[in-house]
Amino acid sequence: MDTRTELSEVTTKLDRLKKVDHRLEDLNRELTDLEGKIAYLVKQVDKESADIETLNKTGVKSLFYKVLGSKEEQLEKERQEYLEANLRYDEARKSLELLVYERNVLEEKIRALPATQRRHRELLKLREQEIIASNPQLAAKINSIDAQITERRKMIFEVEEALAVGRGAIHLLEQVLVKLNEAVNWGQWDMAGRRGRMTTGHMKHRQIDMAKDLAYKAKISLTQYEKELRDIYGPENFGLTVTIPTFSSFTDIFFDNLITDWIVQQKIQNTRSGVISVKDKTLRLQATLKGMLPKMRYEIEQLEEARKAVLK
Repeated sequence: MDTRTELSEVTTKLDRLKKVDHRLEDLNRELTDLEGKIAYLVKQVDKESADIETLNKTGVKSLFYKVLGSKEEQLEKERQEYLEANLRYDEARKSLELLVYERNVLEEKIRALPATQRRHRELLKLREQEIIASNPQLAAKINSIDAQITERRKMIFEVEEALAVGRGAIHLLEQVLVKLNEAVNWGQWDMAGRRGRMTTGHMKHRQIDMAKDLAYKAKISLTQYEKELRDIYGPENFGLTVTIPTFSSFTDIFFDNLITDWIVQQKIQNTRSGVISVKDKTLRLQATLKGMLPKMRYEIEQLEEARKAVLK
């Protein structure tokens, strides 16, 4: 393998490892923040549970009900607050597990960084010596072309990586929709009274639970997708401008629609509509990314031809 080819490959590998290193830094900050959030949510769940226990006890003054409504109304309010606190805690705990797993994978990859950096420095020196030895006047021009080729190859890598993350996010969103659709179907049986209400209620809640677990994973995937997009549409964007949506509120949309009235069909439909909206937005961004690849590959071909012409 000649020096130029090896240098191009090592540069690409180094760029990937640097990205892993940056992701690890972000990941450690996210884990610290998430651990603090979990500690707070544990206290919140305990507090809401204690509130329910207090309301269930006898001997509460009648003035309490006069001010805040009936005991049943208060219990329902406290149950909703307890459910919400539990959902937030589950989301944070599952997110922590996923982030810890990702960190372990990245820490294994980053071990190759020091050796890759050393080899990259060696190859840069060799390449520079080769160019100067052959024709000093061409050194600047060749270096400029090589830099442009490397930049476009790096961008292709970034786009392909973003597309892969986007595909994973879309797959998870589709799974969420499947479970919500099943919950709707079981709810229709329940409302029509054509099957035992206990059985249909259990199946409906089971589908919603599975949709909820998938939504936790979808949020992690969408957040990573947004980061991949920002890697691409930074200062050097080859003249493209795209408005990047914020996916961080995805599970807020999911739970706000679901928590308010757990078993009402319309709420499940509202949640489903929110998921479809996020999926459609992701699909549009995927199409934009795919459209970038042919242009960049063509530019690389043109630069390679220009380089050959200089060396003739």
